[in-house]
Amino acid sequence: MKQSEPELKSSSDEDRFHALYNRYAQSAYCAAYKITKDHYLAQDVVQETFIKAFRHLDVLSDENIQQAWLIITSRNTAIDAYRKRLRRLEILDEWSTTRTGTGGKEIELFADMELTRELLLTLQPLQRQALLLVYAHGFTYEQLACYQKTTVSVIKTRLHRAKLKMRSIAQSLDMTS
Repeated sequence: MKQSEPELKSSSDEDRFHALYNRYAQSAYCAAYKITKDHYLAQDVVQETFIKAFRHLDVLSDENIQQAWLIITSRNTAIDAYRKRLRRLEILDEWSTTRTGTGGKEIELFADMELTRELLLTLQPLQRQALLLVYAHGFTYEQLACYQKTTVSVIKTRLHRAKLKMRSIAQSLDMTS
């Protein structure tokens, strides 16, 4: 057995892992699919996410962090997979452009993602986190309030102000139609 693969200590670890998978696999898949927009790539991301979860099963013993940890890990793994695929597509697009003189839509999508990323970076960290967890990962206001250790009304205000700020900056950059 490879050293990087932890050995199950008991059947209770195996049961905990199966329970974790049964409870959060769909959420991890949704988080991955929102980024990759590809069913098969999202499935690969979920598989990698749960391999990481298996390796960190001791950290996931606290039920309060399980969903957040798995969704964030799934999201980060999906971003990595998406970037890897984009690099491959950029190389193919360069080759295609030199041969046919046309570009691809994937490059435009990447540019839009970069602008969105830049807009998100203008926000305060808690505002950025709130937007991403609610809109990209499907957290409810209550889940986010618990995660950020605040009230639901503060979350709603934080989200509203973040959206206003992003809209204002986008309009000043003339990004909106």
